[in-house]
Amino acid sequence: MLDSAPGTAKAGWYPTPVPATERYWDGVRWTEMFRQAQASAPTPIDEDVASEALT
Repeated sequence: MLDSAPGTAKAGWYPTPVPATERYWDGVRWTEMFRQAQASAPTPIDEDVASEALT
């Protein structure tokens, strides 16, 4: 993995090749901070689609 990359990515947590693991990009380079991947919030269901599926 490169220590730095061309910089248009915002600082934040990004997935790694290791399943369920994220690494922090500080906006300039990769840090040594890792964490367990966070579950994303469920996508809301469109009310009309949900009611049609139930009938």
